[in-house]
Amino acid sequence: MQPIFTFNQEDAKKAGPSGASESGAYAGIIRTALFTSARDANSQSQSMEFSLDADVGAINFLRVSYVGRDGNPLQGGNAMIQAIMGLTGVKALHATEVVNDQNEAEYHCKELEGKPIGFVLQKVLYTKNAGGDGYRFEIRQAFGTKTRKTYKEGIEGLPAETVDKLVASLSDKDERQPAGTGPAGGQAGNQQRSMLGGQQQQNQTQSRLQQNAGSRNVGQNQPPVQDFDDDIPF
Repeated sequence: MQPIFTFNQEDAKKAGPSGASESGAYAGIIRTALFTSARDANSQSQSMEFSLDADVGAINFLRVSYVGRDGNPLQGGNAMIQAIMGLTGVKALHATEVVNDQNEAEYHCKELEGKPIGFVLQKVLYTKNAGGDGYRFEIRQAFGTKTRKTYKEGIEGLPAETVDKLVASLSDKDERQPAGTGPAGGQAGNQQRSMLGGQQQQNQTQSRLQQNAGSRNVGQNQPPVQDFDDDIPF
């Protein structure tokens, strides 16, 4: 009789919850980097969404918004994307259309996929649309996986201090709504996918990325890409 299972020690070690559960610094490999836009017809926001394969497991749906709801560039988001580019040695980002398993078009940034990166993540508590508590993570800083330095520390020859200082000062951000007031209506309520699962994405009308990006460089209203030094040991 053929066994249904044969013992695999490595798989056995992976039992239990995986992925990040608390605020902190996590290093890994970028599994996917996607360009996304809001489903809300009244919003012009555009973001990059990352999935990270870290030592603790997969950390999904890490979003950096670089265009706000009003269509104006977001300085903080643009700076974060530039820092990620600097740390990974990538000079330009493009959107490549890929049809996923649900027969939906996704816009992948192939230049960043497979690159090592570290993120300082802050846990954000929120109220789900159907009620109850949920959480997501926000990227607060990016750093090199080998040196633990931010881009600024690496390019200026500074010691690796920012990440540890930031982690020491981090606490969870609570955006939950008081009982009886309904779910949060902001970013938590409009997430395209659940933080902890639910890979299926609702069908949407043709996005601005489909209309404007194609295979061109995305984020044309971003600051010019810096000429990064390939010799920086990140």
